Amino acid sequence: MSNVKGISTIKYVKQGDTVTCGLRSTFPLKQFISNGNGAVSPSFAANRPCIYPVVRSSLSATRISPETVGYKWYYNTVEIQFDGSGNSLALGSIAAGTFHSEWKSVDGFGVPTLTICKDLASSNNIDSDSIEFSGVVNTGFATVVSASIEVAIEQTEGDAYVAYIAVNNGGVIDDDVASLTAKAHLLVGGVEKTSGVKYAWYKMQVSAGADGWVSTGNTGQSITIGASAINNKELYRCVITSGDKSAEAVIEVADETDVLIIYPNPTDGAGNTVPEELGSAQQSITYVPKVYKRGTSEEVSGYTFNYLVTNSSGDEIASKDGGSLFVVTLAHAIQANGDLTLIITAE
Repeated sequence: MSNVKGISTIKYVKQGDTVTCGLRSTFPLKQFISNGNGAVSPSFAANRPCIYPVVRSSLSATRISPETVGYKWYYNTVEIQFDGSGNSLALGSIAAGTFHSEWKSVDGFGVPTLTICKDLASSNNIDSDSIEFSGVVNTGFATVVSASIEVAIEQTEGDAYVAYIAVNNGGVIDDDVASLTAKAHLLVGGVEKTSGVKYAWYKMQVSAGADGWVSTGNTGQSITIGASAINNKELYRCVITSGDKSAEAVIEVADETDVLIIYPNPTDGAGNTVPEELGSAQQSITYVPKVYKRGTSEEVSGYTFNYLVTNSSGDEIASKDGGSLFVVTLAHAIQANGDLTLIITAE
């Protein structure tokens, strides 16, 4: 019997439905700005992150292309206006031409895209931003879908050490991409450092009796991740060291060609599906996971589930080996000081 793994991100604002929409980016949406010299890195102008929606059935994981008309993009909740060439008009302090909108074929699906053409971080913008998409899909009837993605902006002090990981294809293996290449970067005072740098790559393990980061043995700046190394979804971490200082970054990768998937099945404990969000109105989520054949609603029985909840750095918040359900609570989110990641494995 094949093993299966699934990962859910539990956010305060994430919406849940039978048709779900998420946003991917071709480049990490994070910029650092030095408090000392004002240097911004990595450069969005040079790397031009391209953001696009991925719409699917949460049950069968079937992708759906949005309608070619009627979609909108928002920056910090304000709708972005475009000229006839798809270039954005000025938006407050954001200069004209910062964004570019066009319809492209990505992953074999036609999708609306938003490319960031200029840096967003500046001395006047040191707070994280958000990009939101709204559009329509047709599954026999018109359904409005929306999703948001954070553009993280972090101000660093002096010669602060920070790390980020860039991975191709939005970190997803699909019918067009057979493997992923993840590359780690170290910034010191906002400037990339490459000499005298050491790298150590780790992979998150979740199994009965053993949870935590396991060394991959890879010590290069880049790591190649094939489909065989991804059991539906995985977390990888790179610890970067220079001298006596270090920084680390974590990424999530996925394999959309796996035959089996885990449907996390978030409920209120009484069998009713609920959004994956925690707050005063919803202080717990009861996950009753199921294994399905991808693209169908055919359940595969006989699996034992293991659970691990981590914070954004991959540190353990809670875990459980075995059992047909697992409860994630607001207390877990408070302990994590923010969003949670729930990893479910089926053996």
